Amino acid sequence: MSLDSRLERILAGKPRKVLDAVAASRLMLHTAALLEQRVNEALAPFALHMQEYLALNLLADAVHEPLRPSSLGVSLNATRTQVTRLLDGMERRGLLVRSADAQDRRSLQLQLTSQGAELLLKTMPVVQAVYLQIWSSIGDTATHEMQQQLRRVHERLQTMDVTAASRA
Repeated sequence: MSLDSRLERILAGKPRKVLDAVAASRLMLHTAALLEQRVNEALAPFALHMQEYLALNLLADAVHEPLRPSSLGVSLNATRTQVTRLLDGMERRGLLVRSADAQDRRSLQLQLTSQGAELLLKTMPVVQAVYLQIWSSIGDTATHEMQQQLRRVHERLQTMDVTAASRA
């Protein structure tokens, strides 16, 4: 059964506004999962997955200010345990090094290795090609507009009081 037919069955008789809001939310979640799957497929020849790729990007951007595992977790929307596992694997592969912070020995700093930087240079065009291929289905203007609309939804989600919304 398709996502659309399942939603129509579940939401039968509901106002169009509710149907559209639920359908848009479910489509966004399914689309994000498919996007990650496609990126992972493109990265498979490099023995890399999207979270590792994103971590490499963030580490490469941390040249002027060292990246800490907690900051990486926030950027990747990952728990401390997930970040630790991610970093353990990347460190074993020689993609990054962890070192004690000179100012605060309780904290760790993360640095990209030359091997990690080389892998990022090889994979960046591959991932960008996937993104371009996906968004080419709606064109440049619609992609820009979609990015702006998603930003507004994201901002609403960040500031939304769910308890107030449920009482309404």
